[in-house]
Amino acid sequence: MRDIERQATDASLHRLGRHSVAIVNSIRTVGHDPITGKRADTEEPGSGCTLRWGTHYFVLTAAHVVEKAQPADIRVFCPPPDMKFRSSSSLEPQDILDAVPLKDEHAVIHRCAWEDLAILTIRADAVRNAEFFDALNEWRDPALGEELHCCGFPSDNCLTVDRKIVGNKEERAIALYTTVFSSNVLPLPTPDELKFKITDFDPDRHFLIPYDDAARGKHPRGISGAAMWWESDQKQTVWRPNFKFAGICTACYKRGSVVQVVKASVVRRFLEEVFGPGR
Repeated sequence: MRDIERQATDASLHRLGRHSVAIVNSIRTVGHDPITGKRADTEEPGSGCTLRWGTHYFVLTAAHVVEKAQPADIRVFCPPPDMKFRSSSSLEPQDILDAVPLKDEHAVIHRCAWEDLAILTIRADAVRNAEFFDALNEWRDPALGEELHCCGFPSDNCLTVDRKIVGNKEERAIALYTTVFSSNVLPLPTPDELKFKITDFDPDRHFLIPYDDAARGKHPRGISGAAMWWESDQKQTVWRPNFKFAGICTACYKRGSVVQVVKASVVRRFLEEVFGPGR
């Protein structure tokens, strides 16, 4: 890769990272470790993005990511500006940082009554390192075949950094690894897929993208709440990352090979319900 292309890629990753957060819901869920088979007590991780609607600042995510939680139950992590993007196998102990509680005692969770969406309203300084993207003006519902980009925290790309037995349960500490991928908007599902495989899809509210890592045995679990971004290819005198908010991931089908995304225009309907028309 040429040096100028590498710089452009780094700038784009940096920009997406400043609008992306890992979300840890501290309400415990009990299941079984898929490797050991032991009963496991875990905190549920997910993704989110930091947006603003006029003067309102918030974290947007999928409602199921913050299920049963109050703001005090939520911890967040936004990649620092100097973070180096490297493979999970190259991570070192000093690269692992804690998700931390929000710095806002007045934070409120608003859950959508008709779609898997939720927002956490916060102060502009409540999430360290984050910048808030203008969802009021910079948005787009992508067309068939258009390329989109996503920055999220899928749990299949996490690292287990500690595990211990407490009573008859196994507790694990994991490090979520930032994943950036690109995909093109898929055609509408066939009638057979809608009946048996992609059952929650509504073409007026959703679009689909492929998750190519599924072919390598990875599942997009944890990507829920991550934003999809459309990037303009318009020529600029001085190049800079030029993204528009395109939607939010909420579900997956076909063993994780297809991700369902709520359209940006639908997210905006929810934001208008919460905040009123933007100015």
